[in-house]
Amino acid sequence: MNRRQFFNTAGVGTGGLIVAGMAGSGWRAHQAGLIAPDDSPFRPWKALKTAKMYDPTTLAAAAILAANPHNTQPWQITFDDQNFALHADTKRHLGSFDPFRREMWIGIGCALANAEVVAPSYGFATTNQRILADSDGKGTIFLDITRQKPYNHPLATALPTRRTHRGAYDQAATPSTTLDAVRKLVGTTSEASVTFINRETPAGKLFSEATLQATVAINADQVMSHDGHAWFRGTARKVAQYRDGVSIPTAGLSPLVSIMGQLLPEADAKTSGDYWLAATKKQLDNCSGFGLITVPNLYDRTNQIAIGRLWQRLHLAFTLKGLVAQPMNQLPELVDRDRQLSVDRGWAKKLSAIASSDNNTSFAFRFGAPIDDVPHSARRPLTWVTTPVL
Repeated sequence: MNRRQFFNTAGVGTGGLIVAGMAGSGWRAHQAGLIAPDDSPFRPWKALKTAKMYDPTTLAAAAILAANPHNTQPWQITFDDQNFALHADTKRHLGSFDPFRREMWIGIGCALANAEVVAPSYGFATTNQRILADSDGKGTIFLDITRQKPYNHPLATALPTRRTHRGAYDQAATPSTTLDAVRKLVGTTSEASVTFINRETPAGKLFSEATLQATVAINADQVMSHDGHAWFRGTARKVAQYRDGVSIPTAGLSPLVSIMGQLLPEADAKTSGDYWLAATKKQLDNCSGFGLITVPNLYDRTNQIAIGRLWQRLHLAFTLKGLVAQPMNQLPELVDRDRQLSVDRGWAKKLSAIASSDNNTSFAFRFGAPIDDVPHSARRPLTWVTTPVL
């Protein structure tokens, strides 16, 4: 049985037959890293519990927990008692998914937001933000940090519990009062703005249809299919080795399906793409609504950082209100791909019709109340990404 057949079979309730068929496959469990699994890829999520007051390492410990594209974690960090800097790691990008490094810089903006949110709780103010960036994707965000009397940022408690949830959500509409409370927690933002869309509205249905079409188009693009698959970690052993990427346990599957899926031979790019398409359809059907983040200029680094800061704060606010969210950026990614190929297949027009905005949509997501829980994604440790001296 291959992995695609397994997921299809598991989806119709014959998991018992699969388990019976896998009897005696202890060697596969060992190969997959499921015997005595290494928990070190997930320890960074607990680091804030033992963080010390007035220790700038805490800003880095929070930054690496940020949302980021396909869990590429595209950053390096340097700091001392007065300075904190996030550097774009241009080796860690999505290739044809992100040819202009737009999403990479959104991820760096997310990391910046986490550092800003955690700083007051540990006695720091972050000021004087400076950005040094070029068109190739290289660059750095600099912050001055100074000591101050500690106080708790309203979003800080959500830092260790926020996660991307790719499973099913309740389909009931999220009350407008809850979304208003989310906006209040997020606060005002510059450059970037968010629009919430009910799934059952014409705009919501249009988003679902266009996103599914975009997923098909990405799978048909062999270069994009390859570049996305490069960040898939099909076994616990690979998760422990790389501590990044998208893995089966974070796909919103049941624990049994997740474990058994890791025992089977790893899927190729086409098989993974087929599963992604099926999962996307379920995700679009099982949520409360969608969100679009727009900016004046898709390819301005300041605008991209603003998107990341807004998305991270939104995600933290959702967490505090008992909601979950997942990026669904197929449409913005195809806008980038068309620009790279100098073609116009109408993806930008589809996005504009959904957004009904003069600005450009650079980030899309779904949200809702979770039906079940999902684990955290892996994170590279601070020793891999930081240098505590500027």
